[in-house]
Order: sequence, then C-alpha cells, then structure tokens
Amino acid sequence: MSPSFNCLYGLKVILPLVVFKEVNEQAKQFNSEHGTDNYYWLSAFLYVLLYPDFLKWEYRGGILKMKKKLIFSAALVLSLGLAGCGGEKAKEEPQKENDPKTEEQQKVLAKTVDDVIKYFKEDGLELGEVSDLPNDEFGNIRKEGKRILIPSLGVDSGGRLFLFDSEENLQKAKSYYDELGNSGPMFYSHTHQSGLFLIQMNGDMEDNEFAKYAASLETAVTGSTTIEIKEESKANKADNLTVANVGEVVKDDFAGTYTITDLYEAPTEKYKSADVEFSIDGIKTAKLKAENPDLIETSAETNVLILSITGENLSDDTVSFHPDTAKMTTDTKRQIEANVMISPFESEFIGKVIQKGEVIFDLGEEGLDGVKELKFIFEPTSKDARKIGEEITVVVPVNKK
Repeated sequence: MSPSFNCLYGLKVILPLVVFKEVNEQAKQFNSEHGTDNYYWLSAFLYVLLYPDFLKWEYRGGILKMKKKLIFSAALVLSLGLAGCGGEKAKEEPQKENDPKTEEQQKVLAKTVDDVIKYFKEDGLELGEVSDLPNDEFGNIRKEGKRILIPSLGVDSGGRLFLFDSEENLQKAKSYYDELGNSGPMFYSHTHQSGLFLIQMNGDMEDNEFAKYAASLETAVTGSTTIEIKEESKANKADNLTVANVGEVVKDDFAGTYTITDLYEAPTEKYKSADVEFSIDGIKTAKLKAENPDLIETSAETNVLILSITGENLSDDTVSFHPDTAKMTTDTKRQIEANVMISPFESEFIGKVIQKGEVIFDLGEEGLDGVKELKFIFEPTSKDARKIGEEITVVVPVNKK
C-alpha cells in the first residue's frame, strides 16, 4: 500500500470507531436512565448502517464478506432489544395503577360517619359535641348515626349525620325531614345526600353555611364536589329589615333574601285601638327571592312592601293586636292582604309591653308603579277573643325619601 492509501485507510478505520464509541456512550446513558441494557446493541447496528463501506475494504489481500450477515444479525438483535424495551414499558404500566397518589386518594374517601366528621374538622367547619344517636332515630334502617351540635345555632342545636345500608332507607329518612319542614317554618331543616350518607341540619343555619357542610360531605364521599360556596360580602348586609337601607341585603332563613329597593316617607302620627297604641316607623320596598315560594305563597322572585311597626299596650291586661292581618289598598284599585307567613310580628301583648316587627305585603311584578296613595286597614284590638277596640285606617301618600 502507498503511504497516502495507508493514511486514508487509517482515517476510514479510526473515524468509524470514534463514532461507534460516542454512540455507545449515549446508549449507556440511555440504559442507565431507563433501567435496561438492550440498547447496547443499538450502537452496533447504527455503526453498521452508518459505515457499511468499511466492511467492503480490502485488508491484507482479502475481502471481508460479512456485510449481509452482520446487518442481518444486527437487525435481529435490535428487534429483540426493542421488544425487550417494550417489555420494560409494559412493566411500567401496572406500576401506574399502583401509583401511591392514587392509592392514597382511595384510602381517604369516607367509609364511616367518623371519616366524614374528620373532613368537617379539616375543612374548618364549626363542630361542637358529637355523640351517638339513640336507636329511635332510624336505628332500624341506618348503619351509623351521629348527633352534631353547632354552638352558634344555640343550645342543643345542630344536626345529624347518617350512613344508611340502602338508597331506599336513606330516602325514607330524607323524606321524613323534608316533609316535616313543609308542615311549618318551625320544623324546617336542611338535608343533603351523598352516596349513602345523609346530613340534616337545623333550619336556622344559613343556606351558604349549610352548603359548606354539604360540599365537605361530597368531597369526603366522592373525592370532589360541584357545590358552589358563595363569597358573601358583609359590606351590604343588614341585621334586619327595620334598619336596612337601599341596596342592603337581609337574609331570612324562612322567607328568603330581601334586597331593599326604595325608602318612603312614613306618617308621624300615632294610632290607637282600645289600649294598644301603635306607629308606622318605616316604609320600604324590596326584591324578595323566596326560599320556598310554595310554602310562603309567593313567586320565586317578587316585589314586597314592608311596614316597620311599633305597638305598645297601655293597660295591665293581656290583649291581642294583629297588624300582620292588615289589608292594603292602592289608588290604582288594587287590594292586597299582608302575608302573615312572612310578617314577623308578635300579636299578643301582655300588660304594658312594647313590641316591634314588620308587616309585609306581596306587590308582585307591578311593585308600586303608578301608585300615589296607600291605605292600610288594621283590625281592632281584642281581648279573650272579643273585639274591644276600633278598626284603624291609615292613609299614606307615596313619597320616596
């Protein structure tokens, strides 16, 4: 061989070997990261494919005739290696099913009433004393039952948390509470079901507050919830209808949510029927979004007129005065009776007491549109179911403040 051929031949040999070494190093790194050794053979196969001419070179008078055999062998080894790699992947798939996070999520889903109560605590919900329910509270159809006291609702007030053995038995209990609530405001309570768990809470709890318990229950049982918790702004909330101003919201657990729309001038006179003297301290209108329209006999959303009244019994006797049964007429020829269901006024006056309250009229969609004058007719004061006073009529011009 000439020196130039020897130099060229040397480059032909050395260069592929350098490439082979680099490819092999990359293969080792891949093997280390993926926990397999099949890819060592990949570098050999690449070497053959990239430098097939090397196998044709003459060396010491002979010709290497191994090209086809080597390529076939390398291809076979590569296919086996790739199959092995697929096997490694297959081994990895079952591991995903046993992923620690998935197992952890499955473990935390509630199986017992105590599991749910832990969720309540973790979610920062108010919890007082928790105790076992007596057997007479669905003990024959439930698996578990706990009494939960909520201190902010008052002494011995709160609710119950049940786990039932079937959907049928759960519905029996839920229907009992729901139907009891429909019989009167005193018996109303919140209920919510998730799986075979049922939570029941005193109706004095605000809707949004109960929603927090319901959402926590759903998360405990199913791992998620679709219940939305409203962020209520205290800036526009009023404590009661008497002090509420335009734009302020008053929440009544029985009637619903009032949003004050307008204030009107109230008469300054005092009126008297027998021994009861009363005054109209305020007149305002509001939008009422009813909590249970059928129960209080209103539309789901309606306009109402609110009279704030103060009554005083000037005698030592116990008498009755019923402003919550008053009638209202308008100069547009409408007649509306006070909605006694949502008019919070105590009618019994024990000797020499003063009582305050609201009398509410359902104005419907019309509101006070076009009305210039209102007339209120109050029934006479009574004693021992006998009328002892006169009927009182109060005429009020409609003037916004």
